[in-house]
Amino acid sequence: MSDNLLRIGTSAILANTTLLNTTSNNIANINTEGYTRQRTEFESQMLGLGVGKGTTERLVSEFTQKQLRRDTSNYSFAQQYVTEANRVDALFSNPANSIATGINDLFKQFQIANNEPATVANRQLIIGSSQALLDKFNTLSSLVLDQDNFVNQQLDIYTAEANAYIKQIADLNIEIASFGTGASRPVPLDLLDKRDLAIKNLSEMVDIRTLDADNGEKLVFLATGQSLVVERGDYSLMAMRGDPDPAERELKLQLSSRSSVERDIDIDLVGGKIGGLLSFREEILVPTQNRLGQLALSMTDALNTQNRLGMDLNGKIGGNLFTLPVSSGFALSDNTGTGNVDVTIEPGQGGSLPPNDFLLTVEAGGVRIQALDSAGKVIAGSDKVVAVGGYPATINSADATGDLYGLEISLSAGLAVGDQFELKPLSTASRTVQMATTRPEDIALAAPVRTEFTVNNIGNAQISDLKVTDTTPATLPAYGFDTPSGLVNGPWTMTYVGGDTFEIVDNLGNPVATSAFPSGQYQNIFENASVDVGFDFSVSGVPNVGDTFTISFNDGGFNDNRNGLALSAIQTEQTTRLNPLSQPTGTNSVNFNQSYAQMVSLIGERTSQGRNSEAASGALLAQTTAWYESLSGVSLDEEASNLVRFQQTYAAAARIISTSQTVFDTLLAAAR
Repeated sequence: MSDNLLRIGTSAILANTTLLNTTSNNIANINTEGYTRQRTEFESQMLGLGVGKGTTERLVSEFTQKQLRRDTSNYSFAQQYVTEANRVDALFSNPANSIATGINDLFKQFQIANNEPATVANRQLIIGSSQALLDKFNTLSSLVLDQDNFVNQQLDIYTAEANAYIKQIADLNIEIASFGTGASRPVPLDLLDKRDLAIKNLSEMVDIRTLDADNGEKLVFLATGQSLVVERGDYSLMAMRGDPDPAERELKLQLSSRSSVERDIDIDLVGGKIGGLLSFREEILVPTQNRLGQLALSMTDALNTQNRLGMDLNGKIGGNLFTLPVSSGFALSDNTGTGNVDVTIEPGQGGSLPPNDFLLTVEAGGVRIQALDSAGKVIAGSDKVVAVGGYPATINSADATGDLYGLEISLSAGLAVGDQFELKPLSTASRTVQMATTRPEDIALAAPVRTEFTVNNIGNAQISDLKVTDTTPATLPAYGFDTPSGLVNGPWTMTYVGGDTFEIVDNLGNPVATSAFPSGQYQNIFENASVDVGFDFSVSGVPNVGDTFTISFNDGGFNDNRNGLALSAIQTEQTTRLNPLSQPTGTNSVNFNQSYAQMVSLIGERTSQGRNSEAASGALLAQTTAWYESLSGVSLDEEASNLVRFQQTYAAAARIISTSQTVFDTLLAAAR
């Protein structure tokens, strides 16, 4: 009997020693990151003689653990997105950086100058406000560019961290698999903890899924399905590449054994911190930079166009106030040709420019231009196919039935069918637009054409609604503006010959046009005569036969502000296109201030959505963490209670051994 007591007491001592060790280990590792609470379970021996085999295991729920990883990834995504978005939101919500303030100030100076168009000082204020506005564009665009560069740096850092976790998981898989799955050589629990911690850390970088292999390994996949860690230690590394634009990184997978093998990743489903950065770039950075560039180009082109239709303070046709940039297309890496593509804004077509990048594809007999969304994907229905007879060549809206998105594209020799180029005329535009002149005299406030009625006219007709549409000699016929200082053979004389008909002759008596109208409707004289002289006007009132009117170049018209009024009116005109799928008219265009307001509103709206998402995902993560910790976390109170309980059990087991010794001694004494 004493032998049985000794056996039972000894097994109880050993069992409670293991229980005390397990409890002590839990208490010691209460602050160890990634540690999972352990529990030791025992079986009773046959015939009830003592404690049998004991097994120490981790207390973990695979379902809860997977949910924790998903919630960790979602929260990391939202937190990273909001962190970056807050910087841009603060930048654009600062009144000191407001483009709208600069626009309003510039057009205010135009209005002041229109009051005294011959005053050079007022014109100088226009030059100063123009440069100040360009400085605001440059500042905002540069700050957005800095944020873009910071995103690229963060992507490099996070990608390196993710690759380190991937390799760590793969190495731990090999080590764990080497122990096998049998009971004779159990896997050390600390290895399982380390692997779970590495997987959790990886879930902060990207959204992942896991599967259990038969040999004890954990297989890890992206949420998109691409494998990161597979059996036998094979794994893939994430790498950042920019094709074709090296400044815009793209996420790819590389096989660890063959780095030349790459696979694209759908960035919309990446998740985690990396997904948050990519989504922030796609939803806020790229649209903001493009809209800044679009606003800068559409506004400066509109002012250039109108200034070229006026007369400056030197009595000559106005020129450009701003110099618009030329950008080179980014060639895709698999192009076979040696040619290149340059793109700028076609003069006068800035209002046709949408806030998009473009993809140009060389085809047999021409090129195809497609608008891209902020993710770099082709927008369905945006194709413009332009026939090209040979290279080099330059194409614009005249080659694309009137709408080539405001682009003027230069195609060099050496292009091959199938070559593709990404065109980004907006990404740097707001930093590279410059003043074309600093001379206040070059601001063309006056109209270049003057009309007068003869004082001896009997009727009360007068010329009205004069509008200049073109002052370029190369695009006009052999009349109109031939030089920056006059009309061809001007001045011209217009005579009402009766029958609702007007005849116009030049100074040499050569006919310029004859216009016949329905009774009393004298609208658009030259358009009605199907003659383009670069300007047009109407006649109001009732003319008498023989009444004459003089049309001449506006020599000495320095106090004229008619073109200045047209320059001022640009502020409220709808000159900024919203999307590439509709023509830039009506509801598809807005004015400058509306365009800027929409851009700022977009930033604020998406930042607000990100904050709401962060709050929601944070609350869900806290709930899931509490759920996970309720089983896998170490409770100091519970472990302290167990420590006392196991200590008492240990003491009781020691008393069993002491009792067995007493019984044994009694039996020996009785046998003597």
